[in-house]
Amino acid sequence: MGSDDLKRRKDRERKHRISKEYSLRAETWLIVCEGKQTEPNYFKSLFEYVNSKYLANLKYKIVGTGRNTVTLVKSVSNLFDFTSKEVSKVNIPYGKVFVVFDKDDFTPNAFNKAIEKCENNGYIALWSNECIELWFLLHFNYLDTGITRKQYFEKLSKILNVKYEKNQDHFGLLNTGDNLSKAYKNAKRLADKSQIEKSYANRKPCTMVYKLIDELEGYIGKQIK
Repeated sequence: MGSDDLKRRKDRERKHRISKEYSLRAETWLIVCEGKQTEPNYFKSLFEYVNSKYLANLKYKIVGTGRNTVTLVKSVSNLFDFTSKEVSKVNIPYGKVFVVFDKDDFTPNAFNKAIEKCENNGYIALWSNECIELWFLLHFNYLDTGITRKQYFEKLSKILNVKYEKNQDHFGLLNTGDNLSKAYKNAKRLADKSQIEKSYANRKPCTMVYKLIDELEGYIGKQIK
């Protein structure tokens, strides 16, 4: 084989390798969570559940920033600087990038700017107002009245018959029967109802976590139950 033929073959192999790497990376989703354990634990279990039950092979990376409330309120850009650094660590772009955060860790103005910044960067904002525990509660009950994080904890403790605490993986307790479908329907109902409010900070209670279910169903081509 001549040197030109060898070079062409190596070029073809390199292009094939790059194409394969791109395909693999494009199927990898990045989920950046404001919290360090509660949200990452939940989403990890959700992805594992979907991959196992629906024989999917969706690759994902979940990162918890663990940033405290004071830092976030001082500079809304901190969360997105962290996200941007995670995105820049790879040569091949992620297929989708999600940013998970709660309203109760932001001032109203910062919260609105955070959502706008997600949209401008092409990220999918999975925000909750007041907190992600709303999404957890919607697995059991529809709630259209704004309450505090403490009240969410109390309601979940009563429903789950175990003290609800942060930094635990409650996916197994939440996802019984058709509870995931119920959470989706309840969250979508709240979102539709809250659209009359121009300010995201005033859309309370409301959670966009259901959008992740939309994306997952689009990926596997089936309704998730």
